[in-house]
Amino acid sequence: MTAELTCRDWPSGGRRPQRVDADGVPPVLVVGTTGDPATPYEESVSLAEQFPQGMLLTYEGLGHTAYGRGDACVTAKVDAYLVKGERVRPGATC
Repeated sequence: MTAELTCRDWPSGGRRPQRVDADGVPPVLVVGTTGDPATPYEESVSLAEQFPQGMLLTYEGLGHTAYGRGDACVTAKVDAYLVKGERVRPGATC
């Protein structure tokens, strides 16, 4: 939990998300947390859709970020993507 304190003074609200121009990039995995107080889940959905080969892994839980927080499902899927280049299926949820 103390890792989240580094973000507490970052500005929030009132800003419009930027569009991604990422033609030609390899497949990108976005992990979105449904109960993230800092990054609305809808922004994760939008970001994944903006990448030509974007994938969304949904973590149904609370907190800011999902990877590295102890969820075995998220860890396994992200590690498989990073180490082996394995894609997650559409609608993948942990």
